[in-house]
Amino acid sequence: MILIVNINPSLDVIFYTKGFHKSKVNRSYKEEIVPGGKGINVAKTLKAFGEEVKVIGFCGGSTGIILKEELKKRNIDYELVEIKGKTRFAIGIKEDKKKEFTVLNGSGDKINEEEWNSFFKIFKENLENAKIVIISGSIPPETPTEIYALMLKEVKNPKILRVLDARDNVLKEALKESPDIVKPNKEEMENLLSKKLKNKNDYIYAIRYLRSFNIKYPLLSLSKKGALIGIEEGIYKATLPPNDGIQWGTGDSFLAGFIFGLKNYQDPFEAIKLACASGYVKTKYPEIIDKQQIKEIFILKDKVKVKRLC
Repeated sequence: MILIVNINPSLDVIFYTKGFHKSKVNRSYKEEIVPGGKGINVAKTLKAFGEEVKVIGFCGGSTGIILKEELKKRNIDYELVEIKGKTRFAIGIKEDKKKEFTVLNGSGDKINEEEWNSFFKIFKENLENAKIVIISGSIPPETPTEIYALMLKEVKNPKILRVLDARDNVLKEALKESPDIVKPNKEEMENLLSKKLKNKNDYIYAIRYLRSFNIKYPLLSLSKKGALIGIEEGIYKATLPPNDGIQWGTGDSFLAGFIFGLKNYQDPFEAIKLACASGYVKTKYPEIIDKQQIKEIFILKDKVKVKRLC
């Protein structure tokens, strides 16, 4: 079982508009509601690949009720602690005219001590059946930045693959626990290093920095420009032709593709190809949830080019 931690999930609402104008009343021609949050996005894609997944975290309020209903529709197993607060909204606005996509992420509500205790009880119980643990996404307000580091420390079985996708100080603290896989994007990596990544040498430095924490597979997603992976043999870049679609959640599908590839092929090169193909296909859809989309991913996988940087 793949255990996925998403402590700040969201109910994502996507509005499709022909044109969007600030400070004006705008109307959409289509709306979609999907369960969201980085961990849940990873779970949906892995489920479409045929993997057994379980999501744990928090939910609350009327938005939490809808979130659970949407997870049930997609056959996603979950165990979410009910909180006094509410599950946050995340709003996406897809504008046809300018081919732009705007996202507004809600912050979520604070988690109290009793709710945290309930979560860690669930977390420890589910570790017994987990082969992979993925900790992904933002954290609720007033949550200590070392929260993901504490979770990684609880995974004491060395046979469990530990995966992290976080940002800012949460990422900084969690790196000290040497997860097996990390996947910052370019912006997150720049924030971590306090420097812009502008060229090949900068990217190589970034991957080497992550490798210095004894991370087996550091990944760096570059959105339309592909992705980097560091392994013992060197640093490689994987690319596909860019696609102007919905970029929201592409990094999550990318991570899911990599995990699936690594689990089933034990080959980081096959994994990075599946990762790039998964991210690319995600740009065409609000979510990846069916077998036809997975077929598209496998067709695209063989078109991914992998080149050694150093």
